[in-house]
Amino acid sequence: MTFELGINYWPRRSAMYMWRELDIGEVREEMEQIAGMGFDVVRVFTLAQDFLPKPLTVAADMVANLVDVVRAAKDAGLKVVPTLVVINMSGKFWWPAWMLDVHGRPGDLFSDPTILRTQSMLVETCARALAGEDSIRAFDLANEIDDAQRPRTRDAGWLWASLLANAIRRVAPGTPIQIGAHLPSLTTENYMRVDDVGEVADEDLMHAYPLYYPGARSFLDPELVPFSCALTADLSGRGRAPLMQEFGLCTAPPGSPGQTITDDFLGRPLQQYLASEEEAAEYYDAVLSRLVGIGASGAYAWCYGDYDSSLFDRPPISTAIRERTFGLVRADGSEKPAAAVFRNFRERRDAHACSGLKKGPVVPRVLDLTADEYYRAPGKHFGRLYAKWIADSAS
Repeated sequence: MTFELGINYWPRRSAMYMWRELDIGEVREEMEQIAGMGFDVVRVFTLAQDFLPKPLTVAADMVANLVDVVRAAKDAGLKVVPTLVVINMSGKFWWPAWMLDVHGRPGDLFSDPTILRTQSMLVETCARALAGEDSIRAFDLANEIDDAQRPRTRDAGWLWASLLANAIRRVAPGTPIQIGAHLPSLTTENYMRVDDVGEVADEDLMHAYPLYYPGARSFLDPELVPFSCALTADLSGRGRAPLMQEFGLCTAPPGSPGQTITDDFLGRPLQQYLASEEEAAEYYDAVLSRLVGIGASGAYAWCYGDYDSSLFDRPPISTAIRERTFGLVRADGSEKPAAAVFRNFRERRDAHACSGLKKGPVVPRVLDLTADEYYRAPGKHFGRLYAKWIADSAS
C-alpha cells in the first residue's frame, strides 16, 4: 500500500464562487502547483446552489465546468475526487433557493421525494459525464451533509446514502464511492453512523480538526486525527485502512505568532486558533507521521490556498475569518513552510524511506465494545477512548 497524499481545493481568487466565475487558466496553474508540492489527488466540490438551479434539473454548463476542471487536474498528473452533494461548505450553507420555503427553511434532503430525486440526478449526471475517465480516483457522495441537515432517523441516513451510491454505480461501475463524514459521526448520534456509512461506501474515511473538538488537548493536538482515523476503521468493522480526507489548520500572517480569535462558526461565536506558519508545518509533520504509524491509507490536507482579499466582503469569508488562511500556499501563491512538509514526505515516500508506506501496519484496535453499544453514548465513549489513546501513546 502506498500512502496517498491529497489536497482539498478551491481557487485562491474565487473560492466557493469557482463554478459561476470559472477561470480555467487559473485552475490549470494551481493544479500544476499542487502536483509540484507532491500531491497525488485533488478533491473538488460541486456546490448544490450552482449545480441544482431548479427541481429535477442539473445545470449542464456547471457539469461541463466540472469536466474541464477534472481535465486540468489530469493534465497536471493528478487524480480527482469530485464531492457531489455540497451544501455545507466553509461556514455557510449553500442551499439552492428552490429547496427553501418562504421562511427560509429547507425541505428534507432525506425524505422529500423531489429533493431526493434531484440529488440522485446530480450524482448520476456528474458520474456519467466522468465515467471511464481514468483520472477519477473516487466519487464522494457529500461533504459533512449532517451539518446542513441531520437525518431524522438512522434508516433515513442509510437509505439516502444507498440511493445516491447506487445511482453512481449504475453509470460508473467500479469507481470507488466515498462519503465525507466528520467528527460528529463519532461524537454524536447524528444518524450518519460510521458503520452504516461504511456499509454503503467502498472506503472508510474521516474529517478531524482539533480546532472544532472541545476535548482536544490543544488547538494543535497531533493525536486527535490518527485516533479518529483508527476509531473510524474500528467502528466500520470492515478491515479497511482508513483515509483522513480532511485535516489541517488556519494560520496567522507570515512572521506572526499564533493567536486565538473569536470567530463566527455557522452563526455562533467560537474560539479559533490562527497558528504561526511554523507551528502549522510542525503540526502537519507530526500528524502525517502518526497516520503512517497507524496504517492509514492516506491524508488530504485542508486546503490548497489562502483566499485573495477581494473575497473578504463575500460570504462565508466575510465573517468566517479562519477560512481565509487554511491554505498550504498564501493568497499570493507563495508557499508556506507546510508545503515543504508534503513535498519532503512525497520524496521520502517515493524513495521508500518511510517505514510503513509500502506495506502499512495493521490499524490499531481502539474499541472495547460493540458499535451499537458505542452509539448509545458516542460523546462519552469517544472521550473515554481518546483519553486511553493518549495514555497509551505516552507510555
